Amino acid sequence: MLTMPLLAWGCLNLLFSTSLGTVILCDKIEERIGLPCRLKSVTWSPWSGVTVSEFRVFAPDQLEKEEAILVVGETRVDVAWSSLLKGKKRWERLEADQLELNVSLEVLHGILGRSMEAPSRQELAARPIDEEELSAPDPSEQAEDQSVNVPVPPVAREDAPAGGDHENPSSTPAEDFEGVVILSNARVKIYSERAPALSLTLEKIEGEIPLWGSSREGEVSCEKIEISEGISEVGFSIPLVWRNDAVSVIEHSLEVFGLDLELSAAVKVTAGFPAGFQIKLPEQQIDLSSVVRERKSPLSVGSLTSRSRLQGFLSFPASFKGSSVTRFEDLVIEDPRDEGDMRFDRGVAMFVVSAAGVVARDIRAVGEQDAVLANGFASATGEAAATVRIVSSPDRAESHAKRVRMADGNLLMDFQPLITPDREFRDIRIEARDGTLMMDLGEDRSWVSFFAAAKAILGQQNTELPNLP
Repeated sequence: MLTMPLLAWGCLNLLFSTSLGTVILCDKIEERIGLPCRLKSVTWSPWSGVTVSEFRVFAPDQLEKEEAILVVGETRVDVAWSSLLKGKKRWERLEADQLELNVSLEVLHGILGRSMEAPSRQELAARPIDEEELSAPDPSEQAEDQSVNVPVPPVAREDAPAGGDHENPSSTPAEDFEGVVILSNARVKIYSERAPALSLTLEKIEGEIPLWGSSREGEVSCEKIEISEGISEVGFSIPLVWRNDAVSVIEHSLEVFGLDLELSAAVKVTAGFPAGFQIKLPEQQIDLSSVVRERKSPLSVGSLTSRSRLQGFLSFPASFKGSSVTRFEDLVIEDPRDEGDMRFDRGVAMFVVSAAGVVARDIRAVGEQDAVLANGFASATGEAAATVRIVSSPDRAESHAKRVRMADGNLLMDFQPLITPDREFRDIRIEARDGTLMMDLGEDRSWVSFFAAAKAILGQQNTELPNLP
């Protein structure tokens, strides 16, 4: 009686320890996630579950280079047989050890672009801002006193994954079956290929995430956060709650790089995995002393408040929409080279994001001597454009122009008189051209590299500058 099951078990383990078996599994996984993958071996036993060794996921054009964007050293799944007998694909325990995500913004952009039916480049170039496609709520219309304990999952769209009948979560009886996801020794790094100095790294992520069954608590923690090189801070822990078929974070307060944040989130474990996220910055005073440490902080804000939201279906990235609004007062930006500064009495930054891209609806900082006004967009297909208007008093305009002329790269910022005689202005155009961000800051308004010009103006190549008025 036991001979055939034992023989089948042995053959399956032998098959999935060979390249033929692993290729079969990887092909099945690729059909689901849309990305090529590789794994070393898979073993299974009725008493210890399934173990997957060295699972790797690649960007579509990186498979031949063997540069994986996601690596999981070992995954162990304790399958719930009672759940399988009832037709539910569940587990009692899923452990992911030594997970490492190492991906660039450019690769993420390409992956997301493939999952969305974005408009053509020509259409977006002719119509950069389409209110129907970029239909996230206008952040300026959000009620200031509106509070969200747990973000509400989005309403299903006609093109979203089909789901079952909607039930009142509070009336859904809790089931006895319980599961958990365990993360250990995880690491996440997101960086930019075009700006290598720009990166975000989360070190040693640990977590216990409850699923199914009665209401329970869990936690996800991170030992260290690092931005670019040399800017790091001790990590954080975030409590989780499993309740009403959702994993939630309920208005959790934390401090990151001197910012007081309130995080709320919810992911519903149902068809499509509807999710909502919100980050609030209560009114607070800001400086970067804790970040720059040994140097004087180049920026301070007397009052800052912000609210950012994002919601959609995790299995349907094109459904995500969000908005962000940030307001500030008494902003001071100092140049440590010559003790010059720019002061703004008040300002606001409003963004909306959707499958079509990101739109900066209104960015402005207004002060007595200077004002900066900007808007622009970046599309999912790689198009980007923005206009920045700098308005200054004649003395300040001369100072800004002189600073730009002294930078390397034959740069020129020629101001023009505004309607009133006590103000001058300069419009700076920024565009993505052939995959490179450019700006018209060269002589005769010629186009130059945005990042190279920014480095030159900020003095990273030449710090021996005389005092400027």
